Amino acid sequence: MFADLSYKQQEEALLPDTSGQRKVVLSTSIAETSLTIEGVKVVIDSGYARVPRFDLRSGLTRLETIRVTKDAADQRRGRAGRLGPGVCYRLWPENLALVPQRKPEILEADLAPLLLELFNWGVKSAQELAWITVPPTGAWNQAVELLEQLGAIEKNVITEQGKAMLKLPTHPRIAHMLSSASQKYASLACDVAALIEERDPLSKEAGADLGLRLEALHKFRKGERYFADRNLLTRIEKMAAQWRKLLAVEADNTESSIHHAGELLMAAYPERIAQQEAKHSERYKLANGRVVKLPPHDTLVREPWLCVAQADAGQKDGKIFSAAGIEKESLLSVAKQVNTAYWDEEREMVTAAKEWRLGALVIEQKPVPKPEGDETLRILLESIQKKGLRFIGWEEKHSEWQARVLSVKAWRPNEPWPDVSEEGLLQSLEIWLVPYLDNIYKRSDLLKLDLLTILQSSLPWELAQKIDAIAPRQLLVPSGSMINLQYFSDGRAPVMEVRLQEMFGLLETPTVNEGRNKIMLHLLSPGYKPVQVTQDLKSFWQTTYHEVRKELRMRYPKHHWPEDPWTAEAVRGVRRRTDN
Repeated sequence: MFADLSYKQQEEALLPDTSGQRKVVLSTSIAETSLTIEGVKVVIDSGYARVPRFDLRSGLTRLETIRVTKDAADQRRGRAGRLGPGVCYRLWPENLALVPQRKPEILEADLAPLLLELFNWGVKSAQELAWITVPPTGAWNQAVELLEQLGAIEKNVITEQGKAMLKLPTHPRIAHMLSSASQKYASLACDVAALIEERDPLSKEAGADLGLRLEALHKFRKGERYFADRNLLTRIEKMAAQWRKLLAVEADNTESSIHHAGELLMAAYPERIAQQEAKHSERYKLANGRVVKLPPHDTLVREPWLCVAQADAGQKDGKIFSAAGIEKESLLSVAKQVNTAYWDEEREMVTAAKEWRLGALVIEQKPVPKPEGDETLRILLESIQKKGLRFIGWEEKHSEWQARVLSVKAWRPNEPWPDVSEEGLLQSLEIWLVPYLDNIYKRSDLLKLDLLTILQSSLPWELAQKIDAIAPRQLLVPSGSMINLQYFSDGRAPVMEVRLQEMFGLLETPTVNEGRNKIMLHLLSPGYKPVQVTQDLKSFWQTTYHEVRKELRMRYPKHHWPEDPWTAEAVRGVRRRTDN
């Protein structure tokens, strides 16, 4: 037993079997209606209920399956004893604790009809009334936003349009469509309103095209052949006739008017204008940002633009039940024109465009020669922050400078050394990079910047004068070579990789940071293989060197390995042995 059954089938469910045969009625929550089914003595309760949930983000309603509440379960049980003694079987554990009562409808309903009435009374906020159950702030704000879109209120005051909508006994959406329709399409608006408010006269297999329903309704009026539920079409025509009487218009059965159904729906559902994601795709993106899908193989996939009249929110993508196509020209007439700029990933440059938008949808876009300077700068900075420093040509030499500065920052916490970590640099782009971004809007221009010089210049003058003395890039060793130092962002001891022979004659470990931090020496063989890692060169000469010397004399017999490394001459290359 459900609402979409034909009248004859509903009668078969409700009335006793003429032959006296026992029957089973599978139904939804019929206990909550005024219907009485004769002969019911047994109720089997599944313990679940399908309830509508209004989704604030999409403005759509979806059905959810939930555990039945205790009050609803008691009402269901009462069905078994409606006309006499009966029994109820409950399909859940006896110790299962049910929620005592259903939630008040105001917590989960679309509040737009209520708010339009309240604004007409002069109420401007929920705080002005004493509520049994206070309406949710989110639902209140969503309803206000919708009424503003429909032109019913402005700055929390009802408009003349809003008052006109209140005179029509229907939802504000439908009322706006009816009251704003031109005289030429007023009859069509009445038909559309009736089709939306009544049940679907076509089968589910017919798809979602509202135009097919309008066509069936027009044929029904003209007495032509149609494929639809006659009882439902009778009710729809009755309702449409009532709307026509209120608007003082005659019925219009012309076929050409059907193509304007989408434009009428735009007046009722401005946030449900939908753009097809790809040609012949079933997926459409709504102006409110949500995604909805047509039924499989629906003929509406030929339409790149739709306005959706009926849909559910769904768990992921909503399902479209009723919609009509719209011409792009109609959308452009109501779209908002904005100048925009964005980062073109393919061309790697800031691109400017003039766009016609409806909410989250871009109806049309035309490029313009050049974006404004401030906008270009904003987009450049956003792109750099999103993609990281490599986007602007960050290389090893920049990492080396970064590690030197961060080492000094760690060693000398009381001095104002800046945070030049990647995160710190990305957060301070406006300070150190922006002065060099004039007339730059391409990545190729960014890569031409002398990034190392820019980074070095970002240090305050007094610190820039000290960095080379505190954390030099290279140190002079006894052989006369300048050897690179490797620094670390966490302030660990810098590493110097140097051949052992170039350190002869040096007693103490070299230092940086004005003598406060010793270097970590990686002493290498002539073949640049590590033979010792130490921060105590003096101890190495006194102890370990003699063991290392024996091994090196065997592996590198052509090199000089003196017994006394303190007085020996440091050499860069091969020095012939003179000892036996």
